[in-house]
Amino acid sequence: MATATLVAIWLLALGTLGVGATFAFRTETAIALQERAAERISSAPPSEHPELYDETEEHRLWTFRFGGVVLLIVGCLLLGVAAYGNFFVDSFPP
Repeated sequence: MATATLVAIWLLALGTLGVGATFAFRTETAIALQERAAERISSAPPSEHPELYDETEEHRLWTFRFGGVVLLIVGCLLLGVAAYGNFFVDSFPP
């Protein structure tokens, strides 16, 4: 029987995997989302300082790729814990 905690762990694992995959493999999408958010809340928005965003684009791409890989690893670990708890441990979660 799936408890609320187990469902939350599964959803967190799948969400983490989804965000990690987006950051790691679709970096252009992540950059576009970052620039859209920066346009709204940044003190140096892309429309006023395009040279700053052009200069740092390669660094931001690699930062998103690295962060995406980290999130993929964490998501896999969470998924493994959820699968182990669901299939092999009788009293998980307590």
